[in-house]
Amino acid sequence: MQTLHIYTRVSTATQELDGTSLSTQRELGIAKAKELGMKHQVWNEGGASSHHEDLQNRPVLMGLMKEIEDGHVKNVFVYNNDRLSRNEVAQQTIRLSFLKNEVILYTKDGKFDLSNPSDKLLKSLLDAIAQYDNELRAIRTSEGKLNRHKQGFWYGAPAPYGYRLVDHKLVENTDESKWVRKIFEWYALGKSPKEIKVQLDAHGVLGRRGGLFSIGSITRLMQNTHYIGHYTYKNIEAQCDPIIDVTVWERVHSRRTKLAERSRQNNRTQRFYLLRDLMFCGHCGSKISGRIKESKNERLYYCPNKERGWVNRQLKEGTKWKRGINDDHGCNMVRSLSIPLADETVTNVVLKVVTDSSLLKEEFKKVALSRKVETEDQLQREIATQTRYLRKVQKEYKDTNSSLVELETRNLLKEYDGDTYSQIKKKIDEKLLEKKVQIENARIRLSEISQEAQWLDWVAKYADDIELKRDYTLAELKDYLSGIVTRIDVHFDKETFTHRLDLKFRLNLVDDGIKYKDPGNKRKGYKVVEGDDEQSLWVNQKRRGRPKKVNAP
Repeated sequence: MQTLHIYTRVSTATQELDGTSLSTQRELGIAKAKELGMKHQVWNEGGASSHHEDLQNRPVLMGLMKEIEDGHVKNVFVYNNDRLSRNEVAQQTIRLSFLKNEVILYTKDGKFDLSNPSDKLLKSLLDAIAQYDNELRAIRTSEGKLNRHKQGFWYGAPAPYGYRLVDHKLVENTDESKWVRKIFEWYALGKSPKEIKVQLDAHGVLGRRGGLFSIGSITRLMQNTHYIGHYTYKNIEAQCDPIIDVTVWERVHSRRTKLAERSRQNNRTQRFYLLRDLMFCGHCGSKISGRIKESKNERLYYCPNKERGWVNRQLKEGTKWKRGINDDHGCNMVRSLSIPLADETVTNVVLKVVTDSSLLKEEFKKVALSRKVETEDQLQREIATQTRYLRKVQKEYKDTNSSLVELETRNLLKEYDGDTYSQIKKKIDEKLLEKKVQIENARIRLSEISQEAQWLDWVAKYADDIELKRDYTLAELKDYLSGIVTRIDVHFDKETFTHRLDLKFRLNLVDDGIKYKDPGNKRKGYKVVEGDDEQSLWVNQKRRGRPKKVNAP
């Protein structure tokens, strides 16, 4: 007596409900075996997706195919043709194996003998239809997710920490959100992720899976834009309830960006560099690196781009490095810069600009710093106003989106004619675009306020000693310079063997001054005339054993 080998599989929960469950397939296969007067053997794959499938993902089917290739199987039953596979490559493989080994395929609808040209053609057509149906289903599923995402529905992953799902939308989870705020506030105040973890552990705060927070999970949490009211899925932005203020987010994001820019160098060295974080190569734009080797008496700032270029070329082409070679494989800054000389020169120039600046001398203190508290109050009031406005506009955006959902529902129920639907949808889309622009403008303004607040913090810190008349630690000096100088671009001139450093100041301090309304009578008052926000200086390093070619400016 021959054996009918019954292969069963389901791919979705829907198939359990529409009469194609595993048990149903098994019963139909056994009934077919009895009808044919055969014994039966069941090969149960269980749940296995038909999307992006291949035979390697079907261990039971692979076992069945091995028995076919060994000549032990001549009759196979599946519920319908697509139970075997909807994948085109897998279909061709199965078809060729059935044909070569003279296997007859049975389904609930009939019998396929692939040695018969008619059955072979029909099987090919059914395979193509199954493949088309699978791809179409995948497209519809993807489009459905995107449409729901546009309407503010969460796209299916677990809700981020600080949120819960209500009607498939993100809603603030107050038990978790308070710790989200704490994490951002601690980081903005200068705590490291490791220190934040210690604080969370001390308070017994647990993550979603019931374990303690890791340093990595804290770092990833601070990347989520959900906490300021929006997130992106498949390049489409959606709105959600904000948990933290944009100003706090900006301070955290600014600090994380600076640390990320130097992460590779910070991980490789514990040395202190006064200017490295401010310096960029004026030739290629790379961030300047630092190297201190006490044994060789080396203390250098240098551009790492040429070094990396030579290393990559040597690995690729086997070319040996040679001093003085300057080509397309590196950067034109072929000479490093002395750290002690650069630090001293830049510090002296910055202090001279500050000392000579009318904006930051006594007149500035009287005119600007005397109103500092008032200015801070104004900023705090504007932050509160902009935050309320942002949340109001975000709510209006969500309400408008809800109107769009209702419109689409009624349109599906045929409650609108084509023209009416198009007109209403156009108005809603215009409203959504308007609200989106308002949201973005509010975020930009809050970002600007955050930067203004950081400047005021610097002013408050150094107002009483703006010219650094007392001794400061190197860390305090670095903080001082970073507050008043935003960037230093370093250029190298081979002719003069000189480095030019272009300093970019936060304010127009260079060569500013005071203009009296009546030079003959200073009591009538004056106004401060802004200067420039850039200052260039030159660092001239002697060549070892060789005279300078040209005197530096």
